[in-house]
Amino acid sequence: MAQTDILLTKEPAPQTVPACQLPCKLYDVARNTGAHTSSGLATSGFRTAKYLLDEWFQNCYARYHQAFADRDQSERQRHESQQLAAETEALAQRTQQDSTRKVGERLQDMHGWKSELQRQVGELVSETELLLAQKQRLERALDATAGPFSIVTDNLQCRERRQHPDLVRDCVEIELLKEAELIRNIQELLKRTIMQAVSQTRLNREHKETCEMDWSDKCGH
Repeated sequence: MAQTDILLTKEPAPQTVPACQLPCKLYDVARNTGAHTSSGLATSGFRTAKYLLDEWFQNCYARYHQAFADRDQSERQRHESQQLAAETEALAQRTQQDSTRKVGERLQDMHGWKSELQRQVGELVSETELLLAQKQRLERALDATAGPFSIVTDNLQCRERRQHPDLVRDCVEIELLKEAELIRNIQELLKRTIMQAVSQTRLNREHKETCEMDWSDKCGH
C-alpha cells in the first residue's frame, strides 16, 4: 500500500488503446518532506494516498479465495449437518422399533398374566366351594357321633351304679371304654379338620381377593 506522504505529480496521459494492451506505467511521485512544503496545500481536501493496482488485485484475490474458503466451510458444515440428521433419524427409528417391540412383549406378558390370574381365581373359587362342602360333611359327621357317644357314656354310668357284687370290670366294660375313647378321638379329629377347613377357606378368599385386584389392575392398563 502507498505511504500517506506520497503524492502523484502527473496525471496519466490519454490512452488510445485499451488499458489491458498497455504496459504498466510507473509514475514519479513527490514526497512531502519538510514542514513548509506546498505540496499538501495543492491537494487539500483530497485523499493523499491511493491503492496501487497490484494492491487492488491482491485484495480482490484475497476476497475471492476467502469466499471460496467460506463456501467450502459452508459445504462441509452442510454435509456434516445432513449426516448428523441422517444418523439421528436412524437412531430414532431404531429406538422406536425397539420400544415398540418391548411394548408388544409387555402386552403379551400382561395378557398371559391376566389369563393366569383369571385361571387362579377360578381354581380358588372351586377349591373354596369344595372346602365348604367338605366342612358341612365333617360337621354332619361330628354331629352324628354325638348319639353313639351318649349311649356309651350312659352304659358306663349305669355300670358304675351297680352294687358291689356286680361292680366288676368285665370285657363288656372294657369294650365300652374302648368305644368311648375311639369316639372321642374321632370327634377331636373331626374338630381339627373342620378348623383347618375354615382356616383354608379364609386364606382362599384372601388370595382370591388379591388375584382379583391384580387382575383388575391389569385390565385397567
